[in-house]
Amino acid sequence: MDMDLASGAVEVINDLGFDTLTFLGVTVLVVPAFRVVKASPILGFFCAGVVLNQFGLIRNLTDVKLLSEWGILFLLFEMGLELSLSRLKALARYAFGMGLPQVLLSTLAFTAFELPPNGAIGTKILQFLFDSRPDLVNIRSIDEAIVIGAALSLSSSAFVLQLLAEKGELPTRFGSATLGILLLQDIAVVPLLVILPVLESQNIVERSLWPILLAESLKALGGLGLLSLGGKYLMRRVFEFVAESRSSEAFVALCLLTVAGTSLITQKLGFSDTLGAFLAGAILAETNFRTQIEADIRPFRGLLLGLFFMTTGTSIDMQLLIREWPNVLTLLGGLIAIKTLIITAIGPRVGLTLKESVRIGLLLSQGGEFGFVVFSLANRLGVLPLELNKLLIIVVVLSMALTPLLNEVGRRVAGIIDERSEEKEKPAEMVNYGATEPVVILGFGEMGQVLANFLSAPLSFGIEKDTEGWLYVAFDLNPAVVKSARKSGFPVLYGDGSRPSVLQSAGITFPKAIMVMYTGKEKTIESVNRLRQAFTAVPIYARAQDLSHLLDLKKAGATDVVLENAETSLQLGSILLKGLGVMSDDVSFLSKLVRDSMELQAQEALKDIGDQEVDIMKPLQVRVSDLVDSNGNSSRMVAQEQSLSLSSRPDIKAIKPAVTNRIPDMKVENENPGYDFDRVDSEDGVAYCLLGSDDESDQASSTSKDMIDQSA
Repeated sequence: MDMDLASGAVEVINDLGFDTLTFLGVTVLVVPAFRVVKASPILGFFCAGVVLNQFGLIRNLTDVKLLSEWGILFLLFEMGLELSLSRLKALARYAFGMGLPQVLLSTLAFTAFELPPNGAIGTKILQFLFDSRPDLVNIRSIDEAIVIGAALSLSSSAFVLQLLAEKGELPTRFGSATLGILLLQDIAVVPLLVILPVLESQNIVERSLWPILLAESLKALGGLGLLSLGGKYLMRRVFEFVAESRSSEAFVALCLLTVAGTSLITQKLGFSDTLGAFLAGAILAETNFRTQIEADIRPFRGLLLGLFFMTTGTSIDMQLLIREWPNVLTLLGGLIAIKTLIITAIGPRVGLTLKESVRIGLLLSQGGEFGFVVFSLANRLGVLPLELNKLLIIVVVLSMALTPLLNEVGRRVAGIIDERSEEKEKPAEMVNYGATEPVVILGFGEMGQVLANFLSAPLSFGIEKDTEGWLYVAFDLNPAVVKSARKSGFPVLYGDGSRPSVLQSAGITFPKAIMVMYTGKEKTIESVNRLRQAFTAVPIYARAQDLSHLLDLKKAGATDVVLENAETSLQLGSILLKGLGVMSDDVSFLSKLVRDSMELQAQEALKDIGDQEVDIMKPLQVRVSDLVDSNGNSSRMVAQEQSLSLSSRPDIKAIKPAVTNRIPDMKVENENPGYDFDRVDSEDGVAYCLLGSDDESDQASSTSKDMIDQSA
């Protein structure tokens, strides 16, 4: 018996492993292919599921479906993360002005269309036109009608948002209104998930719905309220503790544990596990870790949700589709027509034009991925019969596939309305994302804080412009720094801002500029390289610890790099020379020459080809002298005449051969490991970086005095 159990377990593992390989292979083929044709990969997963099911390539469909349900959990968890209070306030006008009436009216319309007993309008139409089977199209109870109506009132966020992003219409009033409706539809999923277990356990035909909902609501407020309060404080502390360890593995594991744990708790309370995942996301939405969490779970969510859509595709019964195609087309047409009419009628009530309302109505007339969540849960709970569930899934899949076509139809209809209408339309309220896209600061240490204050100063826009400075967002991986900065009013988020997925989670699609303020050399180079690959046209500025670090950052794609230690030395040297009585113009000119010499040295090193090691410690005096002899062409801040006059000075002419003759005898030493700079010595004494002996200093002073006397 033990051998039979062991062999059975091995067979299950082998089947699941084969199915996993099949799914990964499908993902590798489907996602790039559908990206090329500018279609959503979701549709590709549906098609792949249909094909795999027809050829019997999935061996253990039951276990694969159990695994795919994690995709639903991550989807709802991410939706909870998106529903922060600030985002809800920004879209409240369209969410509650259009989204709420649309969901309610669509649910009522679809419910009335299917309402039992056998006198439903939809049933009569289908039976009259196509002689449809009564056991398929008849709705047995009110709860079935409510579930179907509510599920069909939802639209596809994945399809719609992708189309808006591709067309660049998210910043418009049309895009904002569409996003607001989708946002409220996401919220509407939650009470629907609460009602479904009620519909399973109670016969609401015999009892009134309101007492049941009241009792379940009290139960929900009790159990979920305790979970929310406990989770709000406990989960925040746990995430802060794990974040302090700076372990990305532990942080991702905590995210997975949070989703699984809250789902299990809500399931024990009698609710669905999907509600627990949504609640966990909502609890963490107002924390400093939301952006990093969303970026970390996105790969898991994408793969598992793709698996969910593929298994949903296996539920599409091709024989049923071929046999019942008249019913499918009629239901599809009814779905699109009802939702389009409702949204078009609501739009002008909130200030939209007729053409905008028509476009939104057609764009949101399809079914959505949350419909699959509701249908799957309803079928699992026994609320919907299996064959009706399959028929509805076919209708929703086809409506989602038509989304690009519906968007194009809406665009053309809007153009016709625009030509024929004589109404005075309101301007399209374009949100200037080019002006509001922030400067991104990576690392909020002392230098990052100084930079933030510099950017937020009103004068940073210029004296003639009355503004409050540049918009910026900072990222840091130290939770203590983030917490302290946010208390002080700085817009700082927890997360690795060098990852494009983290920036995307924060809503940053095209930053105005990126300032890399990290101190670690490898971290800075890796960040610049990753960001340059993601943002080819965005200026990226970084700080370098030494010249070799500067060269690496330039090669990685940094737009400009500041040599931190050199700038400090130049500032101190400028103060010293001014204190010794040197004129400010001369000090500025000399500082510019030194900066240009370092830039020239970096450019020469970047052009160096082969394995020959670049001498990055070549004395800067030689560089400065070379620049002076070339008439100061590298200096763009000083007049040409000043460069020529300086190059003709006898003291400069005397310096060049003296320094040049000493180059062969120089050697690099680092006698004191405690110093974080190199000393360049020669047999006669120190050439630069450190002062020489007293005798040499006196001799140098005497030589300099003679030169000054001659120049005078």
